[in-house]
Parts: sequence; C-alpha cells; structure tokens
Amino acid sequence: MTTLPLPTLAVFAKRLKQARHARGLSQRELGDHIGLGKQVGSTRINRYEQQKARCDMDTAARIAKELGVPLAFLFAESDTLAEMILAFSKLTKTDQGKLLAELKKKIASKSDK
Repeated sequence: MTTLPLPTLAVFAKRLKQARHARGLSQRELGDHIGLGKQVGSTRINRYEQQKARCDMDTAARIAKELGVPLAFLFAESDTLAEMILAFSKLTKTDQGKLLAELKKKIASKSDK
C-alpha cells in the first residue's frame, strides 16, 4: 500500500519542530530570535507547529536561517530527503559539486539499462 505524502502544512510543522528541538530552542526563543518578540513569537511558532497557521516564505526563510537548516529542509516530504538535504548542506561547495556529479552519473547509468 502506498503512503500518501503529508500535506505541506504538516510537513512544515514536523520539520520546524524537529529542527527547533535539535537546536535546543523553545518556541519563545525561536520567535524572539527571528524578530517576532517573545510573546508573539511563542504563539506564532506554536501555531505553525500545531498546523493552525501558515508560515509565509520570508518568515520560513528567517526560521531556517536561525535554525541553521536549508529552507528546503522545512519542506522535505520524506525523512530520507530531509536527512539528505541536511547532510548535503554541510559539505563544502566543492564536495557538493562532486557528489552531485556522481549522483547524475548514477542516474544516467540506470536510465541506460
């Protein structure tokens, strides 16, 4: 049986909470660090994590920057893709280029078969 992907709001909520916990930040601290203030920020981050509010892209980008994750991580539909995005982002630009070339080569060789 195929599992349907989570709705975007649920994916964002899951990844936000995951990254926030990994950084050891409370909702209040994260909200304050991205410029929303402690009280408003706490409420807003909680609403994002509870899927009660949609985050605009500028705020999502500030959240990603503060949490030290690529913006794409917050929208990765699978855990494997999320892990790959995080791992890839930690490589140097040179190593990213090499790995990307290897992946493209592997994909091309599979399509030739």
